[in-house]
Parts: sequence; C-alpha cells; structure tokens
Amino acid sequence: KPQTRRAAEDSTRLYGEAAQHRMRLSEDCYTLTPTLPPLCRGGENSRVLTTMYLLIDAGNSRIKWLYGNAVPGIVEAASYKEDWRTKLWRAWHLLPEPRRIAISCVNNASIETEVAAIVDDLWGKPLQTFIAQKETNHTLTVAYSEAHTLGADRYLAMLGARGLTHEPLCVVGCGTAITLDVVERDGQHIGGLILPGIRLAENALLQNTQKLRPMRWTPNLLGTDTASCIGAGIHHAIPAGINSIMDELETTTGHYYHRFAFGGDAQILFGNRPDYRIEPDLMFRGMIDRLATD
Repeated sequence: KPQTRRAAEDSTRLYGEAAQHRMRLSEDCYTLTPTLPPLCRGGENSRVLTTMYLLIDAGNSRIKWLYGNAVPGIVEAASYKEDWRTKLWRAWHLLPEPRRIAISCVNNASIETEVAAIVDDLWGKPLQTFIAQKETNHTLTVAYSEAHTLGADRYLAMLGARGLTHEPLCVVGCGTAITLDVVERDGQHIGGLILPGIRLAENALLQNTQKLRPMRWTPNLLGTDTASCIGAGIHHAIPAGINSIMDELETTTGHYYHRFAFGGDAQILFGNRPDYRIEPDLMFRGMIDRLATD
C-alpha cells in the first residue's frame, strides 16, 4: 500500500509539472523553460540524426523551412501575418539537434535576429547566413561586381539549378517579385532582371486606377470583363515577357537554355508551359550544395 500511495503521488506530481509546462508554452512558446525535456536542449537522443540540416528561407511574405539533408523533402511554412514565432518554436522544439542551421533572408534583418534567438534557445547553436559570393566552387560565377548585394534567394536558386544541369540555364523566381537569372554552360551568371509579382502588379493597378475590381484568373488569353482582363494581363503577360526575353537571348547566343521556375506562384505562371521545369525546392537544393562546399 505505501508503494501504491507513492506511485499515485508521483503520478499526481508529474501531471502537475506537465500542466505547468503547458501553461508556460501557451504564455511564451518560444522561450525555453527548465522543465523542457533533454531532447529539446540537444540531449543524447537529439544527436541521433547528426547529418540533418535545418534550412530556412525567410522570404518577403512568409518563412519556410526544411529539416533534412536532401530534396525533395517536407517543407513547412508560416505567414508573417500569423504568429510565425510560435509556429516555428512548436515545429522545431522536438526536432533532433540539426548538424547545421542556416538561413536565407531577403526580408527585414529583424526576422533573422528573431530566428537566431529561437535557434540559440533551442540548441545553443549559431545561425549561419547565406550570402552570395563571387565564385562558388567553380560551379557559379556571379555577374554582380559586388556579389554580396545579389539576393540570396536568386544566388541559391542558381546553385540549385547548376546541381541539376551544367548546360546553359535560366531560373525564374515567382514570389513577391519575379526574378530572372541566366547562367552559361561554364557557370558564368550573365545577369538577370526583376519585375513586380502577381500581387504587386494587381495592387499597383487597384491603388492607382479608379473603378477597377480585384482580378479574377482566367485560362483564356483575353478577359471578357474588367476583373478577368486584369487576371489575363497579369497571369499571361508575365510568362510571355520572360519567354520573349529568353527567345531573343537564344537567338543571340545560338543555344538553348534549360528553364527552371520556383516560388509560390511558379505553378500558376509556368505550370502549363512545357519548356519550364517547376522545382519548388530549388533554393533548398542550392543551400545543401553550398553547405557541402564549405
């Protein structure tokens, strides 16, 4: 009976500690507390998968991450419009300790700072930042005279594409902005362009023109009312413009460019164009290739 009573007391105590722990999580779910299990603090069990990376893509509208060492993999995301810090902590705090943790950030520097704080709390490890460099392991040579000013997303996407082919290629990023970068067979990046993405283009029309309605997507080349006309203009003009530039470049150079597209709107803009290969994980592929060269 004393043993039974002690077991019941222990069970009650553990239940109370678990309840207190849950309360602390609800109050501040990305600050570690002393009652977190050893796994969350990088204990013995957390080092089972020592080759795993935690790769983070902090874009303009959302933050995405991949836990693994290869692509394709499971990519999770959180919008900045929601409580993204809470979502990150809940998703990461039971992960085995990653071998390396690295981020590409094209957003405000404060986003990177907050992610670094979460990483430090969870594992006490540094957060590596991807920055474009002029030469990368004889694979890619950036056209910019100041290579570090090239967006990390564009740089990593080119590295990822170079891992898929060493033939001439172009990479189209389809996010908040549309980006195009072109790389020759020898790895020389010859340049690129940037233009507004789908939502930026729509917002520019709605904010600066009277009596327009939000766009409505249409598979037709031409719309039959104002909303579908805006949708047709944006959805079809963007890929048509990219195609026109690449066709002209191919005429000038005399060779074909393999065409890759990535980003949240890649499927919408280029999914029905057979010349383009949709690669959702292209940036993460570039991250893995870059870490392999360090």
